[in-house]
Amino acid sequence: MSWPNLFLIAAPRAGSTQLARWLDSHPDIALAPIKEPNHFSAHEFPCDYVARHHLDDVNPARYVRSLRRRPAQFAIFRDAGHYRALFAPLTARWRCDASTTYLACPEAPAAILSACGPGARAITLTRDPVARAISHYRLALRTGRWRGSLRAAIERELSPLCPLPERFVLRPSRQAKGVTRVAAVFGPERHLALTFEEMTRDPAATLARVAAFLDVDPAGFDLSREGRNASRAPRWPALNAWAQATGLKTALRRALPPRAKRALGRIYFRDFPPPLPSREEIALLEAALAGEMEGCAA
Repeated sequence: MSWPNLFLIAAPRAGSTQLARWLDSHPDIALAPIKEPNHFSAHEFPCDYVARHHLDDVNPARYVRSLRRRPAQFAIFRDAGHYRALFAPLTARWRCDASTTYLACPEAPAAILSACGPGARAITLTRDPVARAISHYRLALRTGRWRGSLRAAIERELSPLCPLPERFVLRPSRQAKGVTRVAAVFGPERHLALTFEEMTRDPAATLARVAAFLDVDPAGFDLSREGRNASRAPRWPALNAWAQATGLKTALRRALPPRAKRALGRIYFRDFPPPLPSREEIALLEAALAGEMEGCAA
């Protein structure tokens, strides 16, 4: 019971936060308190890199020892005991891990099935490759992890020296191979493929498909729950990048209660999103993802 048995294997910026909220609203489905524990892709995140870039929203060892477990978005749970401790208190029929790093990770699907057994099921969630990449680029600007142009991000990612965790434009948008891997490992009876476009166009129909896949009551989902990631632009980009690089933002996320974080966010961010890339940069992105776009269309 302490292993999860449902995996939302989504591309980043494909709507997994919203879908996870809807899944968690159902009485037969429970989401881990850390939405993305990344246990089965942890080998792609070297320990020194995670520490240097302050990627963990929580310290996994301290978190599982804590009596008060606040929900958080992202952490690297390497230790199997720590990972299983996230799910041990969950008593719902389906216990969900919604890590967005599993789709691009070649080893993750087979590792999931090996650890969690043949009863585990997977839902893949993908998005138009170019739209996904632009959304992720704008998120990187918002968080301060990237301050350059989209062209510079693409050129850096094409370099063999670029670490895997920093390939946020092209690699996560190449989703077809990931979906094929999941489908091959889990088989047609234990894999459901969804898209961001169909989910946003008709949420009720998408959740009806999920209900049929998991054999749960479709009326159990609460569509009023919102879980979208904010896309507001920081007022002070240089300060934002410094706060991210030094770990100040991570420290504040860990220490501040939700109400204080919301109040600080109203001061720190403006009420409009980061700028869109230029048409020339978007054309460059489309050229880099041309094969993926053809595969998605097929």
